[in-house]
Amino acid sequence: MILFYAAENNPVVEALEQIVAGEIPTRPLIRCRSLNVLEQRLRRPRNDIDVILISVNDAIEMRQLNAMRALLIDLRLVMVLPWRDEDIIAWAHKLGPRFIAFADNGYEQVGPVLRKMFGAAKVIHLCLHR
Repeated sequence: MILFYAAENNPVVEALEQIVAGEIPTRPLIRCRSLNVLEQRLRRPRNDIDVILISVNDAIEMRQLNAMRALLIDLRLVMVLPWRDEDIIAWAHKLGPRFIAFADNGYEQVGPVLRKMFGAAKVIHLCLHR
């Protein structure tokens, strides 16, 4: 499953949902529309979460996510940041994402990255079960 966090007013939500559906149609996409909902979901068993896709609107939201860092630390994380800002990028790196894209330029790369991540996961899974 792909756990997808983006606030209601996030301008790239629909585009990211379409990208994920086009690249990984077999994986369910579960959307969290608030940080509280995301936190509650992360406090439950997480063995069904393959990747977390997070699209951030601003620096305030990024700081709030960093407060949940302990819940995100061992999960595969892909982030879409609003723009190229040194402070936001620095905060994002504290969460340890596998990939960072930007809403104002290049978020289309998220699809191929997710496809590659799931392809690699499939190979690892097959190797472990031989």
